[in-house]
Amino acid sequence: MEWKIKKKVENARDLEERVQKAHPEDHQKDAVIFDEEVTFQNGIRMAIQVCNSNDPNESAWTQGVLFSPEGHELGCTDVGESFLGEYCIPYENDDYIVIVEA
Repeated sequence: MEWKIKKKVENARDLEERVQKAHPEDHQKDAVIFDEEVTFQNGIRMAIQVCNSNDPNESAWTQGVLFSPEGHELGCTDVGESFLGEYCIPYENDDYIVIVEA
């Protein structure tokens, strides 16, 4: 089964700009700068995170993290460079997909 949610984030373009312009000295290494959570009908939720780089020459990075209704981490996406786009995490024969758009 595929669980899919299209998430329109009001300030997504601003957040995308923050990803590209984030400076590592502004936050702790690998700190979550921002996250947006989406909950699926079965209670599983995905947090779309923007995280600080620990390399001063790199911009922030993004990832999706899947959590059970009780808050246990179930999986995560590969690291990306854009807040906008599709985040897909397979878990127990299901695909959990969040599409972030402006």
